[in-house]
Formats: sequence, structure tokens, C-alpha cells
Amino acid sequence: MRTRNLAIFLSLLFVSAEVQHADVRFPRGKAAHLVVSPRSPLEQRIVARLNTYLEKVLGVKPAVLADLRRVPANTPAIVLLHRGQDNPLNLSVPVNHPESFALKTGAHANRPLVVLLGNTPQGLKRAVQKLVLKSRQAPHGLEIPDLELSETPWIAEREYALCPWVPQHVRGAFVNPYADNRMNIWLYSDAQLASYIEMYDWFGFSGAQLMETAYSYSVFGSPEAFQGRQKTFAKLAKENGQNVSLWVWAAEFNGFGWIDPEVVYAPAAGKSAFEDAQVRQAFEKYYNHYAELAPFVDRLIGHFYDPGNLTDQMDVFSYMRLLEQKFRHKNPDVKLAIDSWAAGPDYLQKLVDNGFKNYLLLEISMPHLFKPGQRERLHDEAKRLGLSLGVWGWYTTEYETDQLASLYVNAKVLKEFYLQIRDGVAKAHPLQYWSEMDAHHLNNIYSMYAASQLLWNPERDPEGLLREITEGIWGHANGSRVLSALKLIEDVRSGSTWKTYWWTLAEHRLGTENPADDLRRVESIIRELHTMKPDPTFVPKFPLPIAPETLIELMQPHLRQIEAFAKFRVELEDIRIQAKAGATKDELQSRLSSAWKPIPEYDTWIGTFGQIERRRQDLLLRKMAEELGVTVSDPSWLRSEEANRLLQKLQNMQRARRGEWQFTRKQVNEFFWPVAKQEDRFKKLVEDGSIERLGEDSYRLTNWIHYAR
Repeated sequence: MRTRNLAIFLSLLFVSAEVQHADVRFPRGKAAHLVVSPRSPLEQRIVARLNTYLEKVLGVKPAVLADLRRVPANTPAIVLLHRGQDNPLNLSVPVNHPESFALKTGAHANRPLVVLLGNTPQGLKRAVQKLVLKSRQAPHGLEIPDLELSETPWIAEREYALCPWVPQHVRGAFVNPYADNRMNIWLYSDAQLASYIEMYDWFGFSGAQLMETAYSYSVFGSPEAFQGRQKTFAKLAKENGQNVSLWVWAAEFNGFGWIDPEVVYAPAAGKSAFEDAQVRQAFEKYYNHYAELAPFVDRLIGHFYDPGNLTDQMDVFSYMRLLEQKFRHKNPDVKLAIDSWAAGPDYLQKLVDNGFKNYLLLEISMPHLFKPGQRERLHDEAKRLGLSLGVWGWYTTEYETDQLASLYVNAKVLKEFYLQIRDGVAKAHPLQYWSEMDAHHLNNIYSMYAASQLLWNPERDPEGLLREITEGIWGHANGSRVLSALKLIEDVRSGSTWKTYWWTLAEHRLGTENPADDLRRVESIIRELHTMKPDPTFVPKFPLPIAPETLIELMQPHLRQIEAFAKFRVELEDIRIQAKAGATKDELQSRLSSAWKPIPEYDTWIGTFGQIERRRQDLLLRKMAEELGVTVSDPSWLRSEEANRLLQKLQNMQRARRGEWQFTRKQVNEFFWPVAKQEDRFKKLVEDGSIERLGEDSYRLTNWIHYAR
């Protein structure tokens, strides 16, 4: 009897295990069956993308059918459904958002099924993307694990802000001819741009935010040339079912390398900037230019402050209304938004008082800019006034590449911040929109992937997200190697909170508390990536504009900079030990001078503040020299390199002026150098004859006439 009961128990256990293990398997060499009736061009794109993936993995084109009954019995199938169609696995999907979707595995009529249901074509697209990411590529074919999902995003609209900077032209200040142009997406072919746009769609963003600035005109040679690429980008995004916003410098049409002699900002005495004919002419000229993009975009975002040349808020509102009129003339359905960057007090009340209640107000993201309770008061006031809120995410995924360009991994930083918002001010007054900054492009995809996924669901695990993107690009084995590199970069450059990441805060640091361990880790990772071979059997799950190997090549210089900085810190620790042991000043000066090997910039993208590890290395060196009472000289090549960048900055500033420009030393420290370095580089230009001294603290370019317009 006991034996019989045991047999029954084991039998039930086995059946139970079979029910729980509902993987759907598609064998290699056999066509996967796909049941779908696409009703729109977007759905046709979705089906084509899924077909391509299935064919590459299985080696055979899928069989696309319109009716599930035509799938042979006992044959697995993927079923894509519209709302209202027969639903063999009884899926339900939230109806409150167009991107909501459901995904479920199971069996129906003797067929193993994977069923996808989208609230709209956009929702069906999200379901397909989730299916591909969850799929497992195996030697025998493709496995879809046991799934039952129903998802809708936390933030309704999520856009990546496509920053206009390029690697070689540094903020219009100087040129870095050695920067790697593979991160300059504005040089991409239309096919590469299409893949770039689709890649960000697969990350989970619902749209793109294009940015129009005077800087780009200097890079492209004219506003029209830059806008030509903007239009291409917008068209490709719309074809892929993504929304497009346009963020514009609404009161700055000059500078950063671009010079327009017709632009006048200061009104005549007794007139406002809106009333003055010359000022109005400049605004009309560029607003007409901006409006050429109106038919291509869904939303216009006005940015008036920093940079901006309107000092009176009524002028800001008058010109915003003019910009709105020009856009609505060409696109009556365009949505409107305005950001609050450096906007000043009483901004919300004044928006409402001046008739801008229908505008989406975008608050800035940077946590340290809000004093305790300030963001809460903003949400309370917006709710009271009936203003809709969104977030203009700036610096949260990385730094501006015209200032501190580097590869950061901010998954933990982002989760901490997003949860603070979700569990705090968003409960008082919810957010409808959120954008995040895409400046470093291919080197920023890891933080951007985490950002988009966390904007869907801020509860997700940061490390799990990094694993998802690395394994989705490189496969399991190689993905784990790349994941180790990302975790190192996160540890030494970002940390886990905003305070460890943001460079002006006291808690900020580069490197962990154990530089020897940093060095051990980075040396091991560099060796691993150097010997890593592509897996020819793995099919990347994300559309990519470049080969996966290129992403590794773009990461390598940053790992070498981290390695050099760790070595430097280890040397500093040794010197400090020697000092405590009683070494002489001559010995310490010799050791410190030997340790001063400026960290190379390689071919990385750098900003005006320089490469971050070299910058911190310089500060640590000077601090230790002061502590030990010794002096250390900079290499001649470094002095020449940095003095030349300062000279280019001066030449560009002279180009913006009609006559001789006289300046002081303090006027030109855009590089955020310590005072001693600024004085030394300035002194070198005087000694070389590039700058003439005119008075106590008055200078000009020796050949200024060559640059004056």
C-alpha cells in the first residue's frame, strides 16, 4: 500500500512539474509558425523584425499564417493579437495606455503557444520586444520560457534627448582632431540612423527629443544643413511609431562657434525686446527656421534660460507665444511644453497668469539643485494651478559631453532617484513625461537602457538590467565579461547614489576606497575583453547601428584610463607611506615627479573640463605636493596642449567681435582649471607671443585682426 501511494505521489509530482514547466521550444532547422494579420505599416515592421530574428536563430524563414487553425497539431506557434480578436489563452491587457501589452505561454487545441496582445500597434511592438529579450538561444533552437506578463509603463511618455554635440568640436571652444568619430551619430548613414532609432525604441523609449542649438550650426556650416539631418531623424522615428519632440534654444541664436552678425538681443532704450524691431527680426528669423520642423514633430519645448538673452520675463512669454503661433500655423495639433531650467521664482504662477496653463511644465531632474521641500512645493503648486508636469532629465544618465565626457554606468543612481520621485512628489501630482540625456551615444547605451526600463518599472534590479542588455548584445558567456566591465565602471565612476556620482558634492569620488583592488579588477577585465571572441552562433537581440565588437573598442580607452588612475593612486599611497617613514623632501619630490604621468586622453570624447581621471589626478598630485612641501612641474607637452586649447578659445571669442577684443585672465577660464594652472597656461601664451599685455590685467590676441569679423 505504501509503495502504491508513493507511486501515485511521484506521478502527481511529475505531472505538476510538467504543468509548471511550460517552455515553448522552436527546433533549429524548422520553420517557426507565426500567426498574425498586420493591419498597419507599423505592425508590418514589427512582424518583419520578429521574422528576421526567428530566421537568424533557426536558420529557416518562419511560416506566417493568418489563422491559428492552419498550424499543424502539436506544433508550437507565436500568436500576435489585436484587441477584440479570439484570445486562446485569455490574456488581459490594461486599456489605459497605448503601449500596454500582455504576453503568455501555454497550450491550446494541442498546440504549444506564445500569445502576444497589444493595446495598440505600439503595445504589440512592446510585446514582441519583450518576447525576444526573454527568449533563450540554445543549440537545438529557440526556447521561450514560461511567461505570464501584463505591463504598462509608469511614465506615459519617455524620450531620449538627442544631444547635438560631436566628439571633435568641443563646445565651439577648440577642436580635438583625434577624437573617435564613430560616436558622431550625425555622420551616420540613413540606414545606421534607422538602426540607432530602433535600438532606442527597443530599449523602451516611446520617442525622441531633438535639440536645436546654435552650436550645431557651426558644426554643420548652416542651420539648414543641420535641420536636414533633424528631418531625417524625425521621419525615421515616426516611421518606427515613435513620438518626436523638438527642444529649442528660444533666446540664444549665436555663440558656441556659430556667428550671425544680424542677431541683436539688446533693445533700444524705452523698448522691450519684443517691441524692438532689430531684436524682433533676429527672433523671427530663427523662429521661422525652427518652424520648418513643425510638420515633423509632436511637441515643441521652449528653453529660454542659460543660455538665453532675454532679461525680462514678459519678453520670454511674448516670444514663446510667437513661437507657438508659428508652429501651430504649420501643425495645429502640436503639443506645447516649456522647461523650468534657471527660470526663477513665481514661474508657475506667472505661466498661468499669462495664459500658458495648457503647456506641459518640465521640471529639472538634478536632485542637489532642490533644497529640502522645494520639489514638493513645486508639485503642490502645479497641482493647485492645474499645470501638467514632466521631467527634463539632465545629467542623470551622464554628464554633458561638452564638459565632462566619459562612459558612466548609472543604473543604481537612476533607480535611487526614480524611486524617490515615484514614492514622493509623484504621489502628490503625477508626471506625464520624462526625457533623459543621450549625449555620449554608443558609450551611454547602458545607462540609457537602465533609464528607459526603470521609467517603465522603477522596481527593476539595476544589475539585472545591465545583464539583460549585455547578454542581449553579446550572449551569455561574452555578456558576463562585458557586465564585469560595466560593474567596475559603475563602482569607480558613478557609485550607487547621486552624491557619489555628482562631481561638485563632497561625497563624490573617482575610484573606490581600495585602489589596489580597482587595479586588479581593471587589469583582469582588460585581458578578458582583449581575448574575447564574438560568438558566431549568437544573434543579437537589439538592433544595432554598429557591430558589437565596436562597442568593446569604444569602451577600451575608458578602461585604460581607469587602470592608469588606479596605478597612480597606488603610487600616491606608497609615497604617503614613505613620507610617514621619514623620507627626505628630495626623495619625495623625485617619487612624486616620477608618478606624474598624465593619464592619456587616447581617442576618447573629451569636454572643456578635460578627461575626468586626468583632472582628478592633477588635483590629487597638487594636493599631495602641497602637503609634502615639494614642487612638481608639468610636462612640456601638457603645457603646450592646454595652452593651445586656451588660444583656440580666445580666437573663437575674438571671431564673434567686430573690433579688437580686450580681456582679463579671469574672463577665459572655461576649462575649470585651478587658478595656478590657468595662470601658467596664460603666461605661456604671453611668453610665446600669442597674447599681448595691454595693462595691469588687460590683454588681446597679438594677431587679433586675423579673427575679427
